[in-house]
Parts: sequence; C-alpha cells; structure tokens
Amino acid sequence: MTAASRRRLLRAFGAAPLTVALSACIGPGQAPVRLRYELDDPAPVVPRANAGAVAGEGARTLLVDGVAANAFLDGTTIAYSRAPGARASYQFAGWTERPAARIARLLARRLVASGAFADVASATAPVRGDWLLELQLEQLYHDDLAPPGVARIELVAELVDRAARRTIGRRRFGQVEPLASESASQAVAAFGRALGRLLDDVQDWVIAQAGRPAP
Repeated sequence: MTAASRRRLLRAFGAAPLTVALSACIGPGQAPVRLRYELDDPAPVVPRANAGAVAGEGARTLLVDGVAANAFLDGTTIAYSRAPGARASYQFAGWTERPAARIARLLARRLVASGAFADVASATAPVRGDWLLELQLEQLYHDDLAPPGVARIELVAELVDRAARRTIGRRRFGQVEPLASESASQAVAAFGRALGRLLDDVQDWVIAQAGRPAP
C-alpha cells in the first residue's frame, strides 16, 4: 500500500487511533479484524510468605467493588479524545472485559498477596465483609490532543466500615503515561504502565488504613 493510499484510507475511517487495524493492507472482500486487549497489571504479584502473621488476630475481611462513573466507561471500548471534553472509541480495538471490574479484580489480587486482610473478595461474592472498598473509575482514555498523546486513568477509592456504617476514607488517584507512538497497542501498553503505578498508590493507601487502630 502506498503512502497516498494509506492517507486516503485513514481519512475514510476517521484518523489514526481508529485505524490501528488498518496498518496492514486490506484486500477486496476482507473485513478488518477487531482486536481485544487485556488491561493488565505489569507488577508481578508475589504472596508474602508470612501473610497470616501480617494479617494478625482480628484482621478484617475486605470486599472490593469496581464501578464506572458513567455508561461510556462501563463498556469494553477503548476511548480516545482529540478535543477537550469529547470522547470517541477506537473502531477496531477494545478491552476483553469492562475496565472498572478488571481494575477491582487486579487490586484484590494484590491485596490478597499482601496479607493485610483475613480475606479479600469481590463485592458480588457470597462473603460477609467487614470493610467495603469501592473503586469508581472516572477517566480511562487516550488523550490525543497532542499526538502521540498520553494514557489517562483516574478513579476515586472509598473505604467503608460496613459494621460501623461509617466512611473510613475517600481519596482520588490518577496517573498519566505517554505513548511511544500513536496506535492502539501503544495506548494499551501505556495504560498498563499507568495502571501499575495507580495500583501501587491505592494498595499502599488501603493497607495504611488497615493498619490504623480501630476508633
């Protein structure tokens, strides 16, 4: 495919982020392949050898819930922006599962390994929890105002003592990571790096709350 043909194809399908799957030539009668990417935590999760001792007597059971701030974030599309306040979706790329639920599951896996709690489970599991951690995903998009752009992730974490019916703490977390080049695969890689740092911050905050004496 010539450079001129590629430019015409990009214009026809709506610019670079939408056309990641068009980087190779598409022959007559061939449909572009829609790729599904897994949002993942780049940090290895290694269970602590003394996890039981870390939790200690009277350790709490933590339930973790991941929710989306709006319907747009509650899908499996990968969002991008080329104008302030505007969002669109990659045409030929998406997530394997809803990001809010995925992020909650990745954090729960880390917290299990930390040994800071007697048990960590999903809020939808048939488990009676002492505390509830709700992660509200507020931003997850490729900010492409200045190509190749950056990956942005923001969420609000709220920790609630279910038995005492009180909010223990609430905090906003965010990370930004530049893309190496303007493509869906590079956006996903940048999201992964940003998510790893964000999970570091949320995990440290939650564990710090668990280590505080009960009021």
